Amino acid sequence: MRIEADCAKYIATLKSFGSYNRASALSSKCTSNQRLKKDSLLRLMWNRDLGDIDAGSCIPFNLLTPITTFSNVTFHENLKMNFTKHHEHPELLRQLTLEVIDNIPSQALVLYTDGSRSDSGRTDSGVFMKTNTEEFRYRFRSPDNSSVFRSELVAIREALNLALDNRASDT
Repeated sequence: MRIEADCAKYIATLKSFGSYNRASALSSKCTSNQRLKKDSLLRLMWNRDLGDIDAGSCIPFNLLTPITTFSNVTFHENLKMNFTKHHEHPELLRQLTLEVIDNIPSQALVLYTDGSRSDSGRTDSGVFMKTNTEEFRYRFRSPDNSSVFRSELVAIREALNLALDNRASDT
């Protein structure tokens, strides 16, 4: 029962992608299960004849709408110069970074995030949080073989949660 519900949800998501996604294109043109992976949802869908389920359209990006507003949060993503790592000297880039950091007000909550994956497939996310009185470092373990993008998103999510917790403790 649950497998069928999961498959229906998966089918709805695939249909919403249209032909822009490889799995979506494969599911719409699929005539046999020969090339499908053994335990994939597409294989289960094919084996249980669930390909013609009329599931309502699903917009996967509705999860990205913000639940909490951050009225005092600003993102400084514009630098005054255009540069690349290949054309600029590393010491100049370091100096520019230090100048940007130096211009941050002392009472601001500063958050730095990083997500990375090692060659062995281990992924981690990290958050560095600096308040006007303390500094904190947090590491979050992600599932093995996750993408770097997912690891970065985990770091950003955890940083926002830390910012909310910090704001709640200040009031």
